[in-house]
Amino acid sequence: MKYKIETAGRELFYSRNDPKDRRLGELVARANIDDITPGSVAIIGVPEDRGITANKGRAGAAEGPDDIRRRLYRLTPGFSADFQRLRIIDVGNVAVKGLSLAEVHEAESEAVAEIVSCGALPIVLGGGHDLTYPGLEGLVRGADIGRGGMGLINVDAHLDVRSDENGINSGTSFYRALTQLPNGALSGGAFVEFGIQEQYNSPYYYNWVLEQGGHVITLREVSERVMEFFLQALNAAGKNGRAVAVSLDIDAVRSTEAPGASASNPSGLKAPELDKIAYLAGRSVKVKYLDVMEVSPILDEDHRTAALAASALFSFFRGLCER
Repeated sequence: MKYKIETAGRELFYSRNDPKDRRLGELVARANIDDITPGSVAIIGVPEDRGITANKGRAGAAEGPDDIRRRLYRLTPGFSADFQRLRIIDVGNVAVKGLSLAEVHEAESEAVAEIVSCGALPIVLGGGHDLTYPGLEGLVRGADIGRGGMGLINVDAHLDVRSDENGINSGTSFYRALTQLPNGALSGGAFVEFGIQEQYNSPYYYNWVLEQGGHVITLREVSERVMEFFLQALNAAGKNGRAVAVSLDIDAVRSTEAPGASASNPSGLKAPELDKIAYLAGRSVKVKYLDVMEVSPILDEDHRTAALAASALFSFFRGLCER
């Protein structure tokens, strides 16, 4: 199929009309995939959450991409990094109306593959966490990643390695990544689960990840040493020159700071810790893909969760400036 893209609304790109107080809404280009140049960063949204409801979760994340944009594009470029070094393009949202969930996945995969083939780093805004798999598939195809050439870090409260034998849902992405990615691009030893909360995961799935050779770093292990452990995760995923993909599920953060998540939890990472993770991911030349998943505005309080996602993206950009 040939995917279609809907341009992000102009009203999302905030401006104070003050040259002394420019905002990211003025610095990020509202453009088409055809306008991408090598070395760019390309933001694409996928407003789809049927994978969440199929996993017995709460709907609402389909509205996540645009709400994240509203918060992100109000931010300034700050004063600790030179954002002029970056060319950030927002290409809009994958058009999902009239498509089955499988067709949405196919459209996302095609769009990400085209972004990557243009030489850009894709940032995918979801949407349900099932959307990570087609993003990864697009990365593999667009960059022509061969066997064992990809590393992957899932920052999440949940392992999300359920089998897809009964259909795709938000808990199947990493099972699919380990078993179905083209070219056998991901091996178990290059997969890291980060910030996992033991009480929300079956021992069966924990043992399954270990049997594949994967690494599980729990929230309890991370404790107050998030940067140290995330650097270890980057080293494990990026060993031998592998291209690393990083997926941020917003429910990795505690519910007092991320109430707008399908599966919010009272325990979790703190907001500044998510910023640190995103910053380190941005700074690493190994990282070739980022997604932010499961921000659900209808479950949120005063847009705090969207603001959290926007802050993480800002931190990622700050890291990119230091590459």
